[in-house]
Amino acid sequence: MPGAGRHHWSTYNWDMETSPFLKEEFTSAIILAGARARLETLKAGVAVFYRDWDRGLDVMEDPDGRKFEVSFIAGAPRESNYRVIRQLEEPDTCLF
Repeated sequence: MPGAGRHHWSTYNWDMETSPFLKEEFTSAIILAGARARLETLKAGVAVFYRDWDRGLDVMEDPDGRKFEVSFIAGAPRESNYRVIRQLEEPDTCLF
């Protein structure tokens, strides 16, 4: 499927990508909005969590630029619903 290396694709994604409703300009606007929200959140001093689909990792990015592989703890309270597995040393992998 198109873009399979960059996104997690499912039938839903495929249907949305091939539908006439999501034009390239709309998709670009969504990606840009996500990038802005990520930067604003980090600037406000709050960590950002996202999925690195290429490597199959859940990532926490700290405002200081450090990134960590995390795993989520089902049913735990929001402020303690993850655990850090390891610090990531690779270059920036956020696709926002």
